[in-house]
Amino acid sequence: MLNWEIKKILKDKSSIVALILMIVSLLIIIVFKPSLETQNEYLDESNNKTVIDNRSEDVIANEKLAIKREMIKSTIADPPDSDKTLKSISKEKLNLDNGNKYENVDFYKVFTERIDFSLSIIIMMIIIVMLIANLYTDEIVANVSPIILSSKQKNKALYSKVIIAILLPILVYSVYLGATWIITYMQFGKPLNGDLQAYRIIDMAVAAKLMTINQYALAKIITTTLMLLGVSVVSLLVSFLSNNSVKSISISTGFIAAGRVLAEFSFLPQQMLLLLGGGNYISVINGESKISGFYNGQIDILSKTVDMSNLIISIYALIVIIGLLGCIYTIKKVLTK
Repeated sequence: MLNWEIKKILKDKSSIVALILMIVSLLIIIVFKPSLETQNEYLDESNNKTVIDNRSEDVIANEKLAIKREMIKSTIADPPDSDKTLKSISKEKLNLDNGNKYENVDFYKVFTERIDFSLSIIIMMIIIVMLIANLYTDEIVANVSPIILSSKQKNKALYSKVIIAILLPILVYSVYLGATWIITYMQFGKPLNGDLQAYRIIDMAVAAKLMTINQYALAKIITTTLMLLGVSVVSLLVSFLSNNSVKSISISTGFIAAGRVLAEFSFLPQQMLLLLGGGNYISVINGESKISGFYNGQIDILSKTVDMSNLIISIYALIVIIGLLGCIYTIKKVLTK
């Protein structure tokens, strides 16, 4: 049944659109190059033009690193009543990596920016919603669903869709990551110094968590994967419960935007607004909110103080689990009752 689902997707015209979108996202990645630690440019407001720093790369890079180091040191020297967790993180970061000398991190600087590049993530979500939201709805429209539900293989047929909803986002993102790694390697050389602290490649160095560059890249990959999986399983659940493609795609798209909309409802509890404001998909995708590898303070939940970034990522994982359980419940209690 799984092979049949895969063949059905491949034969669908949407798969051609998905392939074109993936190619477009990779072409964009080739062009998208964030400013390296060895580069510096700024806006000259008096002349209203961008000025490029022509000093040597080592001078620029070491100056940037020194500024980051001093910013982190200033956090350690904050008053005693300031965020003690942030002060502890800052102190430990410099103990592990004092940042006295710049090391080549060009590959990681670019690769970590490309891992969750906004436009690419939006394109992948479009692909996932386009393919998954119609996975069962198309069979309803084509009057194939009664045949499936009357078949002895109905459970296999329905659960194969759940497997597709899990595998598709992982496959799409893996292809993107692999291609991005190759493109970045060809443009900036092999990855070096991934064991250094992540603050070296993060512009908001003070907010960087205590983790290496490699760990930072992995955290970004895990977070993005959970977001894509959440969209996928919710889209499948909607597909099971909808009777036409327009409704299915609209509701799935609405789910992506729901957090951003709810964040505007000021009457909601303050703790919930904090989570919605920092963790809604839209804000995270467009970079307004930094979650992976960033310290965003702590939040009190059920009389316990927890790291807000970790809590948001846990919620992403919970969305995936609830979505999967919802699909299983719908198969057992609604479609095959």
